[in-house]
Amino acid sequence: FLWDLRRMVADDVAYEYVGGLRKAANEYGMKTWLENYGHWGYPGEFIMYGGQSDLVAGEFWNEGSLGDIECKTGSSAAHMYGKPITSAEAFTAGMQSYKRHPALLKKRGDWSWTEGINHYVLHLYIQQPRDEAPGVNAWFSTEFNRLNTWFDQGSAWADYARRCQHMLQQGTYAADVLYFIGEDTPKMTGTRDPELPVGYSYDYINAEVIMERLSVEDGKYVLPDGMTYSILVLPENSNMRPAVLAKMEALVKAGGTILGGKPGKSPSLQNYPQCDQEIMEVANRMWGESHAGGKLEKKMGDGYLLDGMGLQEALDLIGVAADIQFDAAASLLWTHRTMPGMEIYFLTNQSDGVLDVEPSFNVSGLQPQHWDAVTGEVRKLNDYTDNGERTTVPLSMQKHESCFVVFTSESNGNTGAGYALNSPVPETVTTLDMEWTVEFENREFGPTEPLQLTNLIDWSESTDERMKYYSGTATYKTEFTMDEIPSGDLFINLGEVGVMARVILNGEELGVSWMAPYRLGLKENLAVGENHLEIEVVNVWRNRMVGDLELPEGERFTTYTVSDLQRGEELVSSGLMGPVRIELITDNE
Repeated sequence: FLWDLRRMVADDVAYEYVGGLRKAANEYGMKTWLENYGHWGYPGEFIMYGGQSDLVAGEFWNEGSLGDIECKTGSSAAHMYGKPITSAEAFTAGMQSYKRHPALLKKRGDWSWTEGINHYVLHLYIQQPRDEAPGVNAWFSTEFNRLNTWFDQGSAWADYARRCQHMLQQGTYAADVLYFIGEDTPKMTGTRDPELPVGYSYDYINAEVIMERLSVEDGKYVLPDGMTYSILVLPENSNMRPAVLAKMEALVKAGGTILGGKPGKSPSLQNYPQCDQEIMEVANRMWGESHAGGKLEKKMGDGYLLDGMGLQEALDLIGVAADIQFDAAASLLWTHRTMPGMEIYFLTNQSDGVLDVEPSFNVSGLQPQHWDAVTGEVRKLNDYTDNGERTTVPLSMQKHESCFVVFTSESNGNTGAGYALNSPVPETVTTLDMEWTVEFENREFGPTEPLQLTNLIDWSESTDERMKYYSGTATYKTEFTMDEIPSGDLFINLGEVGVMARVILNGEELGVSWMAPYRLGLKENLAVGENHLEIEVVNVWRNRMVGDLELPEGERFTTYTVSDLQRGEELVSSGLMGPVRIELITDNE
């Protein structure tokens, strides 16, 4: 009785509450948007709940574990109900006011892409009615507002996010495994039991989608929107209502594969006790009357019924190769989108060091390309091996680096020729170790006169408190001479930067660099003879806010709503620390 009551509540939350709101909103040309999960008494079923909304989203915090299950709940609901966009309340955070910047956001943001997110809803932008900086803020956010120091240069990071979103909204999500969440409620996420092997991907599925949207074609489970899967995994407690089990029997006979134990009864009192008799009859036909656990490999119609084995063994038995293979110890996360003539893989190095990896993709006969969402550069990957079944592509990825490895059957007019090695190491042409002139924009609390520096330093380590606690932009200027321009691809490497830098060479902007390695292409800007270089470096507000704690309240330079500032806390590394180098790659194909 309690099961039926909870099931009724979950169904009504989905159809009467969310569905009712959607109907009312749609009548006025509006759409409903929700994050389809809950905590602390959540009464629904997360997939059905999200399915009745026009738009669905997960959530992730920049630090901590909130989001570890919430993003996959959102993307699974979107995939099951044919919603191409999965949003996320992105980069929510606790305190550390005005300390975060794009380089600190990237690792967690890239992780969210691999959970199925393909659209950020930034948390948060508070409208600033006044120009008192850094402005109105909240304890639970990353500050994206217009008064933030890096707001202008942050457009380079926004370009990265937009490129990623565009790529991850193409085609359909490529996955292998469906984990049935069961019919019990409340249910705010599913479980992966047995655990997903490395190199495969998955979604959660509910009973409603199994009943109304799932079919089998050529041995694959298919959804009407183009999604396909190879195997359906049942939870440990796989009791279900007779209609659901009957549909599963039909799916297996049509060619589907199920991995899981034999159900013993219906969890519902609907048609009791006949419901339990129906479950027993169908279960005995499927698993066999004598099966009470243990290993089972049973051919049933065109499909298979499996039990008592790990997921890797089951996938091997039905011939499903890993979508991507790599060293399991590598801190590599990935996701895959597929479309006619093109396979799109997003890879992210989640480690704090260089990752040398040779991923093998379940793709053959297509040309691999490297699409860099940070720079917008597209080039061929010439160093690869195609054995007729899989393609192996060696890569060396820097700390928190990400890229798209795109396989295509058509040449792309914007694709660069690439290099002999997929990840060539640039050689240093010259190091710019001459004198720099540095001018600080916020003279109210920063150095009032331009400084002449022969050594590039971290502002936070300066003995001059106006530099030590400075927040905002400072422009570095210097001149250098080139006797000749070497042949090949030229770059400027800024070394260490705190936290972002815009580079202008001979009056032309090269772009903004916001993460290591702080390297930008020189294009045709480098000249024989004298060159004029400007580097606009911006740091975070936190340092000035810490410095203000040493001043009487009436003499402070910053205004904010809430913070967790501590006197004497460690400052954020700031400024251009270098060394600044001109670099060259010559191994063009």
